[in-house]
Amino acid sequence: MTPADTDPTTTAPAGDGFGQVEQIGVEFIPDDERHSTPRNVFTVFFGGNLAFSVIVFGWLPITFGLSWQQAVASAFTGLLIGTVLIAPLSLLGPRTGTNNVVASGGHFGVRGRLIGSALTLAFALAYAAIAVWTAGDALVAASHRLLGTPDGDLALALGYGLIAMEIVIVALYGHGTVVALQRFVLPVVGFLLVLGIFAFAGDMDLSRGGRDYLLGGFWPTWFLAVTVSIGGPLSYAPTLGDYTRRISSRRHSDRAVVLAACGGVFLGLLATALFGIFTTLAFPEMSDSYVGDLVNAAPSWYVLPIVLIALAGGLGQGVLNIYASGLDLEALIPRLSRLQTTLVTSACAVALLYVGVFVIDAVDAITAMTLILNGVAGPWVAINAVAFLVTRRGHYDPVDLQAFNQGRRGGRYWFTAGLNFRAVVPFAIASVFGILSVNTTAYVGPLADLASGVDLSLIGSALIAATGYLVASRIWPEGDEVDA
Repeated sequence: MTPADTDPTTTAPAGDGFGQVEQIGVEFIPDDERHSTPRNVFTVFFGGNLAFSVIVFGWLPITFGLSWQQAVASAFTGLLIGTVLIAPLSLLGPRTGTNNVVASGGHFGVRGRLIGSALTLAFALAYAAIAVWTAGDALVAASHRLLGTPDGDLALALGYGLIAMEIVIVALYGHGTVVALQRFVLPVVGFLLVLGIFAFAGDMDLSRGGRDYLLGGFWPTWFLAVTVSIGGPLSYAPTLGDYTRRISSRRHSDRAVVLAACGGVFLGLLATALFGIFTTLAFPEMSDSYVGDLVNAAPSWYVLPIVLIALAGGLGQGVLNIYASGLDLEALIPRLSRLQTTLVTSACAVALLYVGVFVIDAVDAITAMTLILNGVAGPWVAINAVAFLVTRRGHYDPVDLQAFNQGRRGGRYWFTAGLNFRAVVPFAIASVFGILSVNTTAYVGPLADLASGVDLSLIGSALIAATGYLVASRIWPEGDEVDA
């Protein structure tokens, strides 16, 4: 092994401008090669949320039977809890020079971090599929209303294909093009969404909801909505480092990075949740397609803006997920390039989309998917956050974090055969609890009644994981091979 093979300062990013194909994958980025800013990170995460695939999470609480006040409270509470949970993970990128999944090797072991790769891949594929589904639905429904074009399954399949194609093309270009795209999406789609509030204001029925609760009672249903909302910020936990790793720790403070990343996530998700809540109140009837109902209920002058939101917003959200999925598959299979893995994950996301739309009920599928992913993501986020704050205290060896990518054995984060069982075992136990505690109409786990129907899958699993990791680390200290 030569020094160049193990010295992270020998690797520099290439092709990071708009219209240039990014060459770097998950390898270390030296501090003097990091030219992004907290403003870019804020723009990416705020703009990336202005899409129908995120707006539907504001629609869901109303379909659960909540009133607008209850829905707003659940969205705000869930998003705030989720954002606080992921805040420490926004600093993993600047401290390690790589993405959060590779950085998690400092906590789970250089092989154990593959847990994060698989988890992030699942999140990215699922949310990319939702982005294509909602944008394609809007495009087909709007075209049918404006031009009288067909709106059957064939038209939907073609619409999904068109949206997927534009997303994949931008994702293949990489970071520089993604950031430039979000600078366009944020003001344009943001203005169109504000315009939409005025378009639907006259038809909003603020007395709707507050009865016929999905889970039979207010508190179980409200906590279900809160848990679904927590899933929004949680889904960004593994991908924050995709963008914060390009910020220099010498030029920008930790506070600026945390405020930019978490501010973009929270405000973007809250704005779209509120849009989804209030526009749903204007629908005469609700079907299983939010965007279909939106197009049908919209005044004629707002149909074209809906198309623009579908194209630009769907592109912005879809690109975030497809770009992340490519990086994460590369982390799983280092011998493939980012371009190759992005093409593979794009095909998987499209296949998942067609199964989800044409085989499974949309509302049930989104709710169950979100809660099950939360039950596994919560423990992963909790352990990484606690390890960053307590065990590592923000200090990492970027050389040894790259051991798996370079095919090396040993190093500070090798632990036992590349796995840190202090983290892996509590994660596994907590994840099993999370999955068994889910309570939805599509899936009810055997532990779902532990709190009289209130969903404990996320909060319970996160507490079990964090406590288990801290106790294991105290009983079985990680030793000098980690902290030296």
